[in-house]
Amino acid sequence: MSKQPRTALLVIDIQDGFLEPTFNIWGPSRSNPDFEKNAASLITSYRDLVAKSGSATTHKIIHVRHASKSSTSPLRPSAPGFAFQPFATPRDGELVITKNVNSAFIGTDLEKVLRVHFGGETGMLFIIGLSTDHCVSTSTRMAGNLGVCDAADGGQGEVVLVGDATAAWAKGVGGEFLDAETLHRAHIQSLQNEFATIRRTEDVRKSWEEWMVDS
Repeated sequence: MSKQPRTALLVIDIQDGFLEPTFNIWGPSRSNPDFEKNAASLITSYRDLVAKSGSATTHKIIHVRHASKSSTSPLRPSAPGFAFQPFATPRDGELVITKNVNSAFIGTDLEKVLRVHFGGETGMLFIIGLSTDHCVSTSTRMAGNLGVCDAADGGQGEVVLVGDATAAWAKGVGGEFLDAETLHRAHIQSLQNEFATIRRTEDVRKSWEEWMVDS
């Protein structure tokens, strides 16, 4: 039986505020209609992996939520949109980290949490959530730059962005928009190799299922 790496699943900003149809800052259309299905399946599968391991020592799920400082944002703490979407609602015992900016590492203890979890050994950090070009991209870049899954002896861990378990909105100025799918793909590709490994939901779930069989 091969030793499983220590892993963490970072679930970023899957909150009700992103479902707000009248808040036009998100954009007129969204990429990846399979986002919800893929993200939900990964959360379910990872919880099975945590349960199979018997504790959060080897595998740890971390939920991040955005607490906007804007008085009009649907993600402000006093708004209904601050709540997690039902399929991504944390369970008892799962860590919740609240941020105020794009990066999940700024103004939070996420870096410390991950370094303690990986215990100075190489690990794997899986990232899913919203939105591709804002909080997901920023957090992925910082995870790679900080080397949060690297070992104390310099061994390199792996940041894995599950590209089809995130989504982006069309962006533009003056009515000229870059369509959501193009924006989504461009940001995923810009993160490939330098900051993260890009994988698909089906492949990641298969890996986790194999680990469960081996454990």
